[in-house]
Amino acid sequence: MRQRRLAGHWLLGFGGVAAASGCGGAGAYDCAEAVACEIWNDDGTSNGYCWGQCVHAPPDSFGAPMLVWTGPEALAPASCAELVRVVPGTGERIPFGGSTRSLFARAVPEPAHDCPVCACTAPACALPQTVTARSIDACGDGSAGTQTSFLPPAGWDGSCVSPGTVAAEQLGSLSIGPAIWEPCTPIVAEEPPQPLSAGVGEVAVGCGGVVEDELCPGKGELCMLEQQPAHLPEGWRHCIVAEGDRGCQQPEGGADPRKIFSDKLGVFYVNLVTAPACSPCTCEAPAMRRCTAHVVAWEDGACSDMLVGIDVNEREGICVDPVSGSTLSSLSATWLSNEPGTCTPRGGESRNDKVVGDAKTVCCLPKALEAP
Repeated sequence: MRQRRLAGHWLLGFGGVAAASGCGGAGAYDCAEAVACEIWNDDGTSNGYCWGQCVHAPPDSFGAPMLVWTGPEALAPASCAELVRVVPGTGERIPFGGSTRSLFARAVPEPAHDCPVCACTAPACALPQTVTARSIDACGDGSAGTQTSFLPPAGWDGSCVSPGTVAAEQLGSLSIGPAIWEPCTPIVAEEPPQPLSAGVGEVAVGCGGVVEDELCPGKGELCMLEQQPAHLPEGWRHCIVAEGDRGCQQPEGGADPRKIFSDKLGVFYVNLVTAPACSPCTCEAPAMRRCTAHVVAWEDGACSDMLVGIDVNEREGICVDPVSGSTLSSLSATWLSNEPGTCTPRGGESRNDKVVGDAKTVCCLPKALEAP
């Protein structure tokens, strides 16, 4: 019995030399012959089906080489027992030695869900909400003096209102705030159908095989036993797997590209959970809008003895100096331009789904270059 060390564990090998036809004759094992010489027919001869695959040892961030199947989940192998080789001439199906399933992960599916239909509430023009009397002429130098608020009620429609009375000694100047453009608000006009559908994605199934580190001639190479590309079942590849989303190996220094795991099959997720994602609903303000009002301040409480009349728009208010000795007792207003415009809804577009799960990067030998 000969003891052979494997990457990560030990194997016990029986029959220390290749000793039958189809296995290269007597002599030391190599990667292509290692397994077949230990598989015997009932009459004591070798079945002559020799294979193995020499590959470069993966980077430290990747696990040991394995066989990986990718495709639609409905077609995925349920276990590594389905990973078999067929003996030429007999059709006998023999499981690959040492295979245990060590990966089952899902790719993020293409978004296939509907998003809400976005809309906007109508914008509006509102009359000024701030009227302030000052005890001194504050329109020119910015001095405050004594301030008295003279506020119309919320939602004022311009009809005559009397918030109180400002005596003559408190009315050196009068400030009326701007008209107000009330913006639109994004709303959902139509909810998407329920339930939201998920796109169909691929899965990756990985089976760890027998890997030995002393049968290949190249420095730093490993032998994947029973795993030559020509004999792999459909859909299987020689691959390595790493945590997270990362790049794959690239040939350097004249290394044989057929032995480098440079083909990135993609990122697959263990315990994948996706949530539909849509761009939020927003509203684009109208390019043109006009909110201009004529506001009148009255000395009496019934809007019959006018003090001043002022035009204000949505951009700025106005400060005036009324006639000395005047009082303020009521307000009224009318619209000169009440054109708030129309907002444009934006958003409600499908985005990549939100992804939760443990990412696994799968890198494989180049399919077109895999060594025979």
